[in-house]
Amino acid sequence: MPGGTARALTVLRVARGQPRPAEAELRAAIERDRVRLHLPPQNSFRDLAIAGPYAITVDGHEIDEYIVWEH
Repeated sequence: MPGGTARALTVLRVARGQPRPAEAELRAAIERDRVRLHLPPQNSFRDLAIAGPYAITVDGHEIDEYIVWEH
C-alpha cells in the first residue's frame, strides 16, 4: 500500500451526547480491525484521523457515530 493510504478503519458508536471515545479505545478498535484484516502489528505509533460525531438512529436508538482510520 502507498504510504498515504489508510490501512485500518473502524466505526465506533456511543449514546447520543456522550463524549467521544478515549484515545486508548480508538487505538484498540483500530488494532482489532488490523487483526481482522490480517495486517501485521504496528511497531510504531501511527496517527489517527477521526470524523464525527454523526448523529444517527439505529432501531430507534439515537447514537453518535465516529469513523476512525489510521494514516
